[in-house]
Amino acid sequence: MSCCCFPGDVLVTMKSGGVKRMDKLIRGEEILTLSKAGGVPKYTQFYTWIHREVDRETEFVVITTSTGKMLKITGDHLLFGEGRVAKRAGMVKEGDKLCMISGKRLVEEVVVDVSMEIQIGVYAPFTMSGDFIANGFLVACYSDIDNFDVAHASMLPLRMFHKLDKSWKKGNKNQEGLHIYARNLMKIWENLPPRVQTAIQN
Repeated sequence: MSCCCFPGDVLVTMKSGGVKRMDKLIRGEEILTLSKAGGVPKYTQFYTWIHREVDRETEFVVITTSTGKMLKITGDHLLFGEGRVAKRAGMVKEGDKLCMISGKRLVEEVVVDVSMEIQIGVYAPFTMSGDFIANGFLVACYSDIDNFDVAHASMLPLRMFHKLDKSWKKGNKNQEGLHIYARNLMKIWENLPPRVQTAIQN
C-alpha cells in the first residue's frame, strides 16, 4: 500500500474550539466536517489513525484554490470535487472545482495551482463519518480506491469495534505505521482479480 496521508501541519477545526495541527490530534476528539445532506457543518469523532509515521519522507501534492486556500495531500488520497464526487488528489488539475467550507456552508472553489513538495511525517486519521475538513477542504479518510462509499463500508467493522470497545482510551497511545486492519484489507484487495476490482471501483 502506498503512503496516503497528510503532513502534520494540516489544520482541523475542533468541536472544543479553535483549530489544531493534525499531528497533535488525540483519539476521541471531534473535528469538523460537512453533512452529506445539505452540506451543513457538523462534527465527527476521530477514532484511530489509519497511518501515522512521524519520520517518513513523503511527496505531497500541493493544491491551491482561487481564494488562497492550500492543502498538502498524497496523490492517492481521496478528496471531493465538483458535485461532491470523490477523486484522487493526484488527478486534480488547474481549473477543477473542489468542495470547501466557507462560513457555514459547502462551496466549490476553483484550483489555480498544483505542485509537489516533500515533507517529513505522514498522518491519516479515520473519522466516524469517513470525511473531515482539512485546511478548509472537504477530504475523505480513504485512499487507493476511487469509490468512497465502498471504502467507507469496508471500514464498518472497525468503526463498530471502536464504538463497543472503549479500552483503547486507556493511555490513548498512538500507533506507528499502517493500521493492522487497513493492512489486512489491502492484502485482500490486492489478491482480487482485476475485473472484480474494476467492478467494485465503479
